[in-house]
Order: sequence, then structure tokens, then C-alpha cells
Amino acid sequence: MSIVVQKFGGRLLESPEKIRCAARYILQTKTGGEDPVVVVSAPGRTTDRFIKLARQITRRPDERELDMLLSVGERMAMSLLAMAINAEDSFRAVSFTGSQVGIITDTRHTDATIIEVKGYRVREALACGQIPIIAGFQGISTDKEITTLGRGGSDATAVALAAALGAARCELIKECSGIFSADPLIIPDAAPLPVIDYATLDAIAAAGAKVVQPRAASLARDHKVQLVVRSLDQTPQTRVIDYCSAETPIAALTLVKNLCIIKNDDITIDILNGEWVVWFEQNNRHYIVGRFPARKQASSAEVICAVGWGEVVPGQFIRLVESTLDSAGFKRLAAVGVKNNVVFIVAGRKGVQALRIIYNAAIENGWLRKNAEVKTSARTTASICGN
Repeated sequence: MSIVVQKFGGRLLESPEKIRCAARYILQTKTGGEDPVVVVSAPGRTTDRFIKLARQITRRPDERELDMLLSVGERMAMSLLAMAINAEDSFRAVSFTGSQVGIITDTRHTDATIIEVKGYRVREALACGQIPIIAGFQGISTDKEITTLGRGGSDATAVALAAALGAARCELIKECSGIFSADPLIIPDAAPLPVIDYATLDAIAAAGAKVVQPRAASLARDHKVQLVVRSLDQTPQTRVIDYCSAETPIAALTLVKNLCIIKNDDITIDILNGEWVVWFEQNNRHYIVGRFPARKQASSAEVICAVGWGEVVPGQFIRLVESTLDSAGFKRLAAVGVKNNVVFIVAGRKGVQALRIIYNAAIENGWLRKNAEVKTSARTTASICGN
């Protein structure tokens, strides 16, 4: 049978009923003739609660011990989900930590990178007809220490496992039903993107969208993992393929909030692990926008990022956005190119309002269509996560 990796977000595991619902979905996959390999996030906001607890003990928790604490959340989820599957008494599930299945990482605590997946115990469980449930977000370092993979790290666990096992597809199952042209919590009529290519997914993830972890997006691109982002219901989903083209130049708009600006005379433009670090120049002074420890001299800013369909954002769109922001009275600090994206830096905490105005202008001027019509090439259509 073909292997399908299914990753469940923490909000889908935050109550006994939701855990039983996830178990039924997994069993449907198994009875449908596929071998599910399941990756779980910590239930609900468990990780946030653990971080808050640690900081009540000390303002700067030891990173090794913090990893030991944070890894507990996914272990809770894997055990409870395995119990729910076993209670159905049709197939047997068995849970494993990241270290038990051989997810090997570098030595960086709280933000480690996967360097190898051995997967022996997963293969053994599949050979016995069992359903393996793996704790996401964690692994074991080359120094034999427990490590965690940063925010959204369970996505990276799932994609890395899919690549190592040669899975037919990898489903990232979340509350949202796929990837949209903007955050639907801010833009209710944002268009779902039914198909997206690896390069554009990589750009959207790097631009601050929280649907797929940036490292997971890069892993999917590098290993050509057949990726699907979806919810548990039958609402639209997003499939990731090698290549697609669109009728509009802009794929999506993202928002990065709660940044601050400091002066810096020797910095380059970069994005590190999904955390924004952007340099710009104004009035012959150099500044950097990012997330830094609180500084008395720092001023606040937020960033709207325009992501093109795997190509550089056209200059006409940049001028449209600049004109739109100026007409609406926003203090626009700069427009900076980062990879194939363009970052618009807005002073203060007005990113939500600015995003809505830019989105409407993009729709009205044909840069971003509501229906987000996407065409796939003949050479890739047959390979879209098919069974």
C-alpha cells in the first residue's frame, strides 16, 4: 500500500472529541487502502503555556531544559491519539517520539534543523500493519540531546518523513482549508489557491504567512514532496506541484506584525527562519526592521509583503501600492525587494488597515483576482498528489 503522511495541527487535537475526530479520519485512510503515517503537534496552545511557565521560573530559561519541556506537548498528543485509534479496535496505532524514529538534527536548541531521518521504527510498524503516530516538532541532535524545530516545526517533521519514506503525498491538516491570497481572518473574501508551485509556496512561507513553516516549504521543494494543505472537511484545499501559471502577477499578500525599527549602518537584507530582518534607507540613514528585545529608542512598524507567482513583482504594482498608501494617509517608510517578494514597510501598528486597502486596490486593478484562477501545465496535472 502507498504511504500517506498526515500531520495534524494542535487546534485539531485540543479536546477529546477533536482527537476522536482525527482518529476517525486516520482510520478512513487506512480502510481506504493506504498506510497513514501520522505526525502531531502539541494540543491547542500547550507550547505557549509551557513557554509562559518557564519564563515565570526565569526570564531566560536554559535552552536545553526548555527543549525538554516543550517536547512534552507533542508526546501528550501522540499518546492520546494512539489511544483513540486503538479504542476503535480495528487497527492498532503505536506512538513514537522524534528521537525514537531517528529524526536527527543539528545541535541548535529551540530552533534545530533536521539533517537526517532514519525512520526504522516507522517502517517496522508499517510492516506489522500498525499506524505509527509520531511526535512532531522534535528530534535528537548529533550530540544526543533532545531538540525542538522552532515554531511550526511539526510541518518540517511531516515533510521530512514523507521524503524519507517515499510517501505518495503529505497532508498538512489544519484549521484552515488551504492557502489563500491573503489571511482570511483579515480578508474574509480572500481567494483559496487550489494549486500552487513549490517556488511560490516557498516565497509565501518566507513572507510571513503562517500556514506552512518556511523550512517545511523548502524541504518540500528540495525533495519534491507531493504536498497538500487542507482541513478535515471537504472545503477547498491547496495542492503543491512543480509548476503552475496564473492569470494575475500577484499570488498573495501577507502581513508581518509587531516589528520595530532600529538604526544600523552595517546590515544586509535577509530573512532568517521566518523571522523578519529587513534593511532600508531613509534620508541617508540606514535602518533595520525586525523582532528585537525591547529598546527605548525603537519605533514600531508592520510589513505587507506582495508575493509574485515565482517571479519578480512588477514595478507597476509597486507604484500602485505606494500611491494607494500615500492617498490613504499611511506613513510609508520604504518598499524593499526581498528575493522575488516586495516588502512595504508601514510605520506604527496599522498593518491590518494597510493590508485591506492594498488588497482592494489589487483586486480593482486586476493584479490579484478574487477567484485566483490557476492553470496547470499538462506535464504536471497528472502528478498532483494523485492516488
